[in-house]
Amino acid sequence: MKQGLLDKVAEQNHAFISSLRILPHLKWAALRDLYYLKDKEQYPLKEWEEAVSYLLGCTVVFQSYEEITNSLKPFSLGLE
Repeated sequence: MKQGLLDKVAEQNHAFISSLRILPHLKWAALRDLYYLKDKEQYPLKEWEEAVSYLLGCTVVFQSYEEITNSLKPFSLGLE
């Protein structure tokens, strides 16, 4: 069974999914990891919307995979 997007990012950060949302340093790390994720198309746009919306605490809608990359680019800077 394929690992979910949030599960993958939580595992990369050695954390629970819930910790990704409530601990700022983990939230920024997770968003940065999502930006750098290769083959974004392996996850449906709906899953991307749900993952980023969960992390940011607001509704996010993506029309394309290019839009995901552009939206997450500020998090690639690694500022915390």
